[in-house]
Amino acid sequence: MAESVSCDPRQELCQKMAANLSTLRAKASITQDELADRLGLSRQMISAVENDKREMTWNTFSVLVMFFAKDDEIKQLMVVLGIINDDVEKIFDISVR
Repeated sequence: MAESVSCDPRQELCQKMAANLSTLRAKASITQDELADRLGLSRQMISAVENDKREMTWNTFSVLVMFFAKDDEIKQLMVVLGIINDDVEKIFDISVR
């Protein structure tokens, strides 16, 4: 499944998600602790990613995309921010239209 996106584009998508994670959380009205609890991640990892102290993995990106894409408004924001593109839409079967 993830093989359809090469390494460099995946890294770029992870960077875009990391750079906008606090914005997406704010839009969802969710704290780092709440997001961590819901996704089985640590708050420290989320904080480190948001503060550019740790790179986001493709697995973390995948979980975050699926979590935030449940909300249509946030999904459209991710499209505008370049987090969801045609490849991501196909891989995760996300309809943005």
